[in-house]
Amino acid sequence: VTFESVAVPLQQGAEQQRRQPVFISQVVTEKDFLNRSAQLQHAVQSQGFIGYCQKKIEASQTEFEKNVWSFLKVNFEEDSRGKYLELLGYRKEDLGQKIALALNKVDGPDVRIKEEKQECDFLPSAGGTFNISVSGDIDGLITRALLTGNFESAVDLCLHDNRMADAIILAIAGGQELLAQTQKKYFAKSQSKITRLITAVVMKNWREIVESCDLKNWREALAAVLTYAKPDEFSALCDLLGTRLERE
Repeated sequence: VTFESVAVPLQQGAEQQRRQPVFISQVVTEKDFLNRSAQLQHAVQSQGFIGYCQKKIEASQTEFEKNVWSFLKVNFEEDSRGKYLELLGYRKEDLGQKIALALNKVDGPDVRIKEEKQECDFLPSAGGTFNISVSGDIDGLITRALLTGNFESAVDLCLHDNRMADAIILAIAGGQELLAQTQKKYFAKSQSKITRLITAVVMKNWREIVESCDLKNWREALAAVLTYAKPDEFSALCDLLGTRLERE
């Protein structure tokens, strides 16, 4: 921007006036910045956000910058939640392979085949006879409860005897309300390292995960939200996790 003062001849009796023309000219000093601006404008006009982000990823010079553009790119892709999980290190295919490998290591293929065969051999059959225990022990009491349709008492007896699997199976047969009550009782008794996570998943309490997890596990918390949260609660849960990260 330049200014110029031009002297104008004055007529007799006229007030003195001074005109100062202003000249505006464009001087390009940051050509690289203008090129980036033009690329962004073209991406906006053509809706080519995925390609734009991909170019930024390829041109990234640091891992942090690459991650930022990778997460931005996911916003414009289909199945964005699945892609977010992959960026967090949770690929379903890889997880399936690891689980299969772990099961084979623990049991061994031969053991698993034998177990499957045994399960088939011991499935209840329509033929033959079986004894209905009515003794005074726990089994007898459970039997009496079942014969009278008292699923709740049968479940309580199983829980008291630490027969968790039997309790859950009977609770399923007893209805949704009994199942929910049994789940709560089970979680109250269980003290494993992942009990709170299992509780939150079963009870669909995603807020518990976001609010109470160790912030070192923010990736895991975000993965849970991406996997389970409904669209109408997703943003609020992400905001809550982000607020915790900012404060702590």
